[in-house]
Amino acid sequence: MTTYITKKWDDGSYVESVEVSYIVEGSKCKLALQRRVRKDGNVNLLSFLLHDNIICSDKENLSLHIHKPSTHFLFPLDSNIPWTKTKNIHPRDGVADTKVYLYGSANRCGLLVWECKKTDNCLRHSCMTVTMAHYFVSSNGSAVVNRTSETTEIGFSVVVKVGVCDGKFDITVDGPEQHSVSALLYMFDQVNRSGIWKPSMCPHCANIQRECSSTPPNAVTIDNGGEFAGHGCGAFVGGNFYVYN
Repeated sequence: MTTYITKKWDDGSYVESVEVSYIVEGSKCKLALQRRVRKDGNVNLLSFLLHDNIICSDKENLSLHIHKPSTHFLFPLDSNIPWTKTKNIHPRDGVADTKVYLYGSANRCGLLVWECKKTDNCLRHSCMTVTMAHYFVSSNGSAVVNRTSETTEIGFSVVVKVGVCDGKFDITVDGPEQHSVSALLYMFDQVNRSGIWKPSMCPHCANIQRECSSTPPNAVTIDNGGEFAGHGCGAFVGGNFYVYN
């Protein structure tokens, strides 16, 4: 996981990016979380960018954006993502709008999730929290897409949870987390059938939750000043399970 400044303006405002890359047998998938920091130090725009070269051209990104005006609510913005399924459910504590995008090609597939949770107090088009998740799989076989050749077996996830605390973005990043490929492919199939997503649909994650209720060991918290706290691995992930610092 690397952090760098992508843009900077004369008035002192800038865009900061946190990036994770997976490189498997010449194929690359890159995730970036970007914050637009104004000259006064406040952040009012957050973006989650996905570039996977099996579905994106060289300069193309799939993007999700969250705007936070001077309120305690988040305003998700329209994206360019061709969602596979959308679902609106009503848990006891409010409403959850979930969108999922399953994609894949020979020997490689992924899942992108966008979940917005609302309460009765939310303004129109706003929500209280947003969760963005991406799952990456390279496997010899799958129930989701046809696979024909021998490839590296890996499965990873990154989950970003966004809320508001004291009028500022409250951001937590979990991952990259390694998973059993078979567990992720099982989850992909369940999500494809139901349109519903939750982390525990992955048997690997469900087992961890049962064994330990504490914070995941590689959870990273980003405060509004761009500082990190936690145990992020500070690395980028390459093919055969190698992690390069």
